[in-house]
Amino acid sequence: MRRRGDANGIKVTEGAADPWVPQRALVSALYRPNVARLVIVGEAPPPDRFFYTGDSLFFQYTRRAFAALLPAVEKHDAGWFLAFFRQLGGWRIDVCDTPQRATKGGSDDIGHCLYAFEQRWAAQPKDDEAVVLVSPKRLLPALPESLRDQVTATLAPPGQWNAHRLAFLRDLPALVERHVGRDCLRDYASDVDEDDARLDFDIARACVQGASSDEIKRLLRGHPRENELMAAFEARELPYA
Repeated sequence: MRRRGDANGIKVTEGAADPWVPQRALVSALYRPNVARLVIVGEAPPPDRFFYTGDSLFFQYTRRAFAALLPAVEKHDAGWFLAFFRQLGGWRIDVCDTPQRATKGGSDDIGHCLYAFEQRWAAQPKDDEAVVLVSPKRLLPALPESLRDQVTATLAPPGQWNAHRLAFLRDLPALVERHVGRDCLRDYASDVDEDDARLDFDIARACVQGASSDEIKRLLRGHPRENELMAAFEARELPYA
């Protein structure tokens, strides 16, 4: 995704269509686990960063939290961590799949996204004992009751407040260690194919760098999940202009 404000980027104004929908759809499908065992639910993605392209603040702090439990995280790049997160069954999902305008209280207005979110939630296979975390905490009351009943814990978001960041770095590792365990993390890490992780991250980085549709589709050709990923990209494709 070319960033807002970049000389060669796209300026998105209030009310304009979000040009990054196809890229978000693609990388979300790329790193979606077969079965979710650790789910982190958020409100909406930021306008110019994304968890699954390895450059959002939430991604950076999630990676730091896992590094406290698994030293191998610090030895590898963002692409390896995304592959590892997928391998362990990690699934980061936002109620709204596009950025939203904040309310006066600072929270994202997500009410109109709930129906589509419930459809995506139902479509993703989840382990019977999946750990479901919600961040920010204020999101919990807005979720459907049936989903609230599945929530394991809430987390302060690693946003602008340092106290929240420190709480996130304290609480996420504790929850992962309690419900997943360090031995399991090491097993999942050993299953990551570094070459495959690198190829997948090349696709994610192409999205970050504003590659054309043709270039992204070229990268997808020959991928083991080519049909699935191409369908995700084309189904949500919007014009770049």
